[in-house]
Formats: sequence, structure tokens, C-alpha cells
Amino acid sequence: MNIFEVYYKKSLKKIPKFFPRIRSHTDRVLFLEDGTIKLNFSSCDYLGLSNNSKMKKAAIEAIKEYGTNISGPMVFCGYTKYHEMLENELARIYGVDEGIIYTTSYQANIGVIPVIAKEVDLIVMDKLSHVSLYNAVAISKKPFRVYPHNNLEFLEKIIKNNKDKTILIISDGVFSADGDFCDIKTLSKLKELYGNIYLYIDDAHGVGALGENGLGLAEKENCINSIDILVGTMSKAYGSTGGFCIVRDPILAKKIKLNSSTYNASRAVSPGVAAASYMSLKINEVEGRNRRNKLDSIVKYAHDMLDSLGINKLYSKSYIIPIVFNSPEKAIEANNYLIEKGILSSLFIPPYVEKNKTRIRITISYNHLKKDIKKLCEELRMLKIKGFL
Repeated sequence: MNIFEVYYKKSLKKIPKFFPRIRSHTDRVLFLEDGTIKLNFSSCDYLGLSNNSKMKKAAIEAIKEYGTNISGPMVFCGYTKYHEMLENELARIYGVDEGIIYTTSYQANIGVIPVIAKEVDLIVMDKLSHVSLYNAVAISKKPFRVYPHNNLEFLEKIIKNNKDKTILIISDGVFSADGDFCDIKTLSKLKELYGNIYLYIDDAHGVGALGENGLGLAEKENCINSIDILVGTMSKAYGSTGGFCIVRDPILAKKIKLNSSTYNASRAVSPGVAAASYMSLKINEVEGRNRRNKLDSIVKYAHDMLDSLGINKLYSKSYIIPIVFNSPEKAIEANNYLIEKGILSSLFIPPYVEKNKTRIRITISYNHLKKDIKKLCEELRMLKIKGFL
């Protein structure tokens, strides 16, 4: 029994199944070490690019040329042509001077927020923002307030009470556990109205999957130029690995590039990963719109099917769909049942979510078929009959 099993057996009396031993590439189905095949509803490979042949070829060629490791920070000896190409391409598509790449978007948040915090007096953040944002704010040691999820009337009261301060407002774009969007239009209006605001959006789950050109939620809502700092990832819709930061103000971008510890005191992604990421951006230019359209279609089908079952999926309208249970024990049993029936999903239990909002998170990708959704809904219907939902 591993440490996770010991913890959950003591606290919840039920043991969730984690760490499936995968023996295949990421796709709508996964092959496990025990020989079973599972439908994959736990992946964030939203555009279905993680096994793309062009990206794999680009990675292999870069490894042949540069090896598997850059051996030192980019600032000293690790800035290969692939890292430069990737940063330049990110800058080009977002229309800024600098694209700044990180090993992960978690590292981007940890590295960027403490630098920006020196420019502000107060940080205010949506309560349901990602844990990496909370950790980054803690490192910054700045005065900090939280507003209830998407309650921008509450946020505006905080702004009005701090008119003499420069405020950094932080929010996820697409919320990773709930599947809903931040009210980015209203956030942009508040910034325009009060003028003492930096707007920081972590859109790790939005970039690639949303917007006419895949630039994320801000592009989808036609307010991308209002976002001062955008953090994204290559690890989800783009099918590669690594985070990135886009900064509107070129002077602030330079400060981040020179002073961000996780940029200059850490290795970047390998040359192979940088090359694959660059290729994914080029693929997006040609295929992205069609892939997003297909994703939208299968997501709508999934929501319609789940709605017909009367499933509690909170306020999700996206490819991230929480299936909510009223107790962790029921969610664990339901998750284990789904695994037995050939379905992998993501189990969110305390302390990661509130006890009465324990959930199984379903994620939909470009590769899913309608028959996959039907199979999922068939098993959820059985769970409902059994009294779990």
C-alpha cells in the first residue's frame, strides 16, 4: 500500500485508484500495463496533437542536432535556435516584442508574479484560481485579497476601496476544475474604468483550444489587447510541453526576462521539446481552426448528452466537465467503477476541492468520437441508477 492509499484509507475509508500504468501514446484510448484498454477522458490533449507525426519528426531532428539537454540556463549557454524560434513565434502571433518560455506554466507563474509584484501595491485574485497562482503570490509577499469566484461586483468594491493603489488582478481564463470561464470582458472594462490595474490571466486551458487563431479566451472574447500578462502552456491543446508568458509592455517584458528566477536559474525545455512546440504553432496556423471546430462539435454533443441525464456539471460549457458528487466516498466508488468499465477520468477529492463538490472531471478532446461519449453516458446512467449521482 503506497502513501496515497494509506492517507485516503485513514481519512475517507475508501481507496481511490491513481497512477494507471500507461503503455501507449496519448489518444482517445490508452493501453495499460495489465493489457486492458481504457477510454481516455482524463487527458488535456484538446487538439489531439500529442502524437502528431510532424511534431515527433521535429523533436527527433532537434535531438540529433543538439542532444537531449541544453546543459545550462538559456541566459548562459542553452539558447538554441529552437528556443529562439519558439519565443519569436509566440511574440509574433500575440503581437508583442517578447515571447518568454518556461519549463512549465506552473514555473511561469512562480517566476513571473514575484517580478510583477514589485510594480504593484496589492494583489487580488479569483478564489478558484490555480494552486500555482496561490504559491506565486505567497512567494511575492505582497498584500493579497481573494474575491468569490467570478463575483466581479465584490472585486469592484475592493478596487474602489483601494483607488490609491496599483492593483494586480489575477484569474484563470478557463478554470481547470470547474470548466467555466472567467468574465474576461468585465475584467477588461474594470481595468479601463479604473486605470490602476494590471490584468494577469493564466489561460493554460484556453490557449490553442479557444479563439479564432487559438490565442485563448481573451481572443475569443475580443479583448486580448486588454490583458497585460498572459500565461499559457504548450502542454495541453498544443500537445507538447512547457509554459510561456506574453507581456504587452515591452519594458515589463524585459524586466521579467532578466529577473524571473525560473527563467534564468532553471533549465528550459529540451531542444526536442522546443522544436515540437514550435512545430505545433505552425500546425495550428494551418489546421487549428478545423480542429477547434471539431472539438466544439463533440463538446456540444457531450454536454447535450449529460444534460439529458440530469447530471450536475456545475456551470461548465467547455471541454472540461465536472461530474459532481455529494461525498468523496461516492466519487471514489464511482471512479473505480468507471475504471472497471474501461473509462479513465480525473478524480478530484478533498483537499483539492470542497467535500460536497467532490467530482470526477471529464475532459473532451479532438480525437473523441460520439460512440465514446455514448459509452461514458451509459455508465454514468448506471451510476445514477445505483444512487451515486
